[in-house]
Parts: sequence; structure tokens; C-alpha cells
Amino acid sequence: MIQYVKLIFVVVFLLFSKNSFAEDRYFTWFDPETHFRTRINLETYELQSESDSEVWLNKGKIKLDPGIFNRFPAELLNHYFFFDNGNRIRITVDGTGYVFDYYPLKKELKRVDDTLFSGYNFHSNKFVRKGIVYSIGGEGFWHHNSSITYFDDTIKEWEIVRPKNKGPLAILGGYQAYNSKLDLYYSGGSLINHFLQDEKLEILDEFYLFDFKTNQWEYQGDLNPNLPFNKNVDIIWAGNCFLHFSGGNIYIINPQTNEVFLYKNPLKSYLFGNAQYVTKDTVINFGDKGHIQKISISEIRNQSTYWGEFYSTKSKLTWYYFGLAFISCLGIFLWWRQKRIVKNQALIFSDLEKKLLKKLLEFNSEEHLNTHELNDILEITNKSQDNQRKIRVTFINELNKKLELKFNIEDGIEKKSIQEDKRLTVYVLNQQIRTKVKNLLE
Repeated sequence: MIQYVKLIFVVVFLLFSKNSFAEDRYFTWFDPETHFRTRINLETYELQSESDSEVWLNKGKIKLDPGIFNRFPAELLNHYFFFDNGNRIRITVDGTGYVFDYYPLKKELKRVDDTLFSGYNFHSNKFVRKGIVYSIGGEGFWHHNSSITYFDDTIKEWEIVRPKNKGPLAILGGYQAYNSKLDLYYSGGSLINHFLQDEKLEILDEFYLFDFKTNQWEYQGDLNPNLPFNKNVDIIWAGNCFLHFSGGNIYIINPQTNEVFLYKNPLKSYLFGNAQYVTKDTVINFGDKGHIQKISISEIRNQSTYWGEFYSTKSKLTWYYFGLAFISCLGIFLWWRQKRIVKNQALIFSDLEKKLLKKLLEFNSEEHLNTHELNDILEITNKSQDNQRKIRVTFINELNKKLELKFNIEDGIEKKSIQEDKRLTVYVLNQQIRTKVKNLLE
């Protein structure tokens, strides 16, 4: 009997534990009309809306197929985007490729994607570009993900964008945002974790932009090392600038103009809540129990003062290009110098060459130098006829090369055959360079 009592007690305890300690999961979004949050309880399928009394009101169950939550994470963070004038809300789940569409008028939730894989893009940055949801960066499986992907409604899968060049090493946290007016994506101050080494966290100082029009990353510079705040946390994008909350103040950062402004109000302290939403000109901060603050973006802009540059344009990339240009110029100079040395060495005439040129200058236009006389000048009379011929040919060719470099004319020394015997070769000085050679030897 005691054993049965114990068994009943264990079963009751397990049921009680499941109901008491299991946390509900939600899809949550901000309603720009009411300025409050709405959510779907994924355990009970109930639609709930937040009220000004800091409570959640049930609005009834929604229509869905429970099978859409197969292989669903125990804890989740969702992103949301409004389509069709608010009649369709596209919901994505962080760290997965799951995509859902919620239809407020029908109160119906549908699974859109056919994705099988997940876990590679936790904390990625998601945004809508030209009616398409994009996901950039993130982390998972002990690696950083710097990929640019988008959801293709035709194939119901995520596709990848292939940039023409490499961008940041990691895209995670920090300054991440898409500027829809300029069609640019900003990335800087990303957090990198050395997963496979010492788990040391590091903030990357590089600031990049990705231009969708050219499909290229552009390195802008290193973040200003004198920025008076943590460069990776408490940051939101307000449409065309970052708002960075730090020490009760707000820093307004324009990445396009490379300017930082400080808004400081001695009568107010601005804290970064659990969730932030931007609607038109207002930032709404939420805590555990509803609104914390409403902040007018135009007001803090108008009352802010210039602080300094966001990033340094004198980046290491500039020095890299400068060094590359310097090395290139140095290489060109050394090549030119070596070529000039070789050329100058080539223009130095030996004693035998000068002796031959002087001899040729003694002849008039009707006279010539025969092979025997050339052999005497070259001092090769004691060699065989075959060697004599090779030495004469080599010597005349080399001398003609120097004359061509010096006077820009081919065949400064011409080989001719005499009328009396065509087999005999004689040598004469080209009349075009006669005066120049004479001046050279003086």
C-alpha cells in the first residue's frame, strides 16, 4: 500500500512540476497603432495583447496546424515584419530558418518555409529590403557567420548573396543596420568569440558598409578608440542613425556622415530596457512590466551637441594602400635604375671597339675594311678560319647593338660584298653616324 502511495505522489509531483516550471513560448510584436505589444502563446495558441495596466489580455485562440511547431526550440526569440499594410505579419525565429506568416484579420498562423537546418545564425540581424526578408551574420556551431541571406518565397528556402569581395570577419552585435533610403548595410563593433581557443571575447573595431547596388563591402575605417561607451551593447537603429544608450545619456551616431552627437539631460536618465521599438519619431522602451520611457528622436537630435568622429578615416587600409604604392614605386625605380645601369654599361666601348671605329673613320665612302685587316685589329690572325669567322660575327653584332642604343640606328657597321669577288666580305661605317662616332671618340 505504501508503495502505491509513493507512486501516486511521484506522478502528481511530476505533473505539478511540468505545469509550474515550464515557461511558455511566444511570438511577440509591437503594434504601431496602439504602441503596445501583441503576442501569440505557442503553448495555448491564444492571442494576447498588452494593456496600459501592465497586464496581458486574452483575445481568443488563433487558427493553426500544431504540426508547424515540430522540432521547435525550447527557448526562442522572434523577429517580425509588416506586409500588405499590416494585414500580414512575417515572423522569423532566431537561430533557425523558420518563417511564419500571421494574418490578423483571420487570426491565423501559417508556416511558410521548407527549411530543414538550423543553428547557424543565432543573433543575426534581420530586415526587409524591397519586400524581401534578409538575414545577415550571426553565430552557431562554434563559428561566426558573416553570410548575407534572403528568404525566397518561390522555393520557400533561404538563398545566399555572394559579394564580390570579403567583408567583416564577424557580424554580431554592435552597430548593425540596413539603411533603406541608401540601400546600404552597416556593420561595425561586432563581438567575436574565440570558440575553439580560450573563449575570449573581442570587439572588432573595423567599420564596414555593404552596398547592395554594387554588391561590394567597403571598409570605412576603425571605430574611434576614444568613444566613451561600450561599442557592442545597448544600441538601436532609428532609421538613419544609431542611438547608443550609455551612462543615462544617449549618443546619436550618423554612420553616413561619420558624426557622433551627445544628448544629455540633467533632469532625465535614459535607460536601455528589455525591448525597444521605433515607430516614426518615437523610441519606446519596454521593461518587465510594460513601458519604461517614450523618447522623441527629433527632440534629442535638436538638443544634442557634436561629440566627434565615429570612425577614423585614416585606417590601416589607407596605410596598406600607401605601403603598396610605395613598394610599387620603389620597385619601378629599382627596375629603371637597373635598366639604366645596364644600358650605360652597354654604351661603354672597349679599346678594341674604339680601335675599329677609328680605323673605319680613316676610310672615305669608297674605301672599306677587309677581313684580314679586321683580324689584325681583333688580334685573331693565329686562330683557325672557322674561329676567326665566329669571333668577327660576334664582335660586329655586339658593337652594332651598342651603336643602335647610342645613336638609334641599325647596322652602324655595314657588311658588304665587293664587285670583284662576291665571296669576300668588307666592312664600312654607316655614313649617317660618321660624324656622331667621330665626336664620340674625341
